[in-house]
Amino acid sequence: MRTTIALALLLAAAPAAAEVAPGSASDTATGLTGAYADNPFARILAGKLPAAKVYEDRTVLAFMNIHPLSTGDLLVIPKGHYRTLIDIPRPVLDHLIDVTQRLAKAQMKALRPDGIFIRQNSGEAAGQTVFHFHMHVTPQWKDVPLAQTSYKQSAADPKQLAAIAAKIHAAMR
Repeated sequence: MRTTIALALLLAAAPAAAEVAPGSASDTATGLTGAYADNPFARILAGKLPAAKVYEDRTVLAFMNIHPLSTGDLLVIPKGHYRTLIDIPRPVLDHLIDVTQRLAKAQMKALRPDGIFIRQNSGEAAGQTVFHFHMHVTPQWKDVPLAQTSYKQSAADPKQLAAIAAKIHAAMR
């Protein structure tokens, strides 16, 4: 029931403009179904790309968004190769939702935002840009608009992301 309510809230979120992430396989299927293809998150999981990790267990990894919409914007991904909400097995999704909630609570404690925006986009038409299932956990403050980011912009400073990641991680205790 808890997962059903969480999913209903996620699916109600407005989609963002899609721009397939650089480094995704050129033949990446962008709809709701298709074969899993190479992408930046798969390379993070394989240790081929760096990430400012916030949380990790045997099933999920949470790390800072290198194109943050706000301070503390992070992503939660399963370690299994699932493209969309349609693909992810229920037990993995349930655990990922639980971790997402723990991370949101840690963001609240560490960063003191006025709200937290949770989003999941499945398929290019819904704004998915990396075709590995992921949840966005984005702190928001009153009167501070979310950034308009693009893959064409430079990535955020890795040292700054690592410092924020450490602060959120510490708040999970």
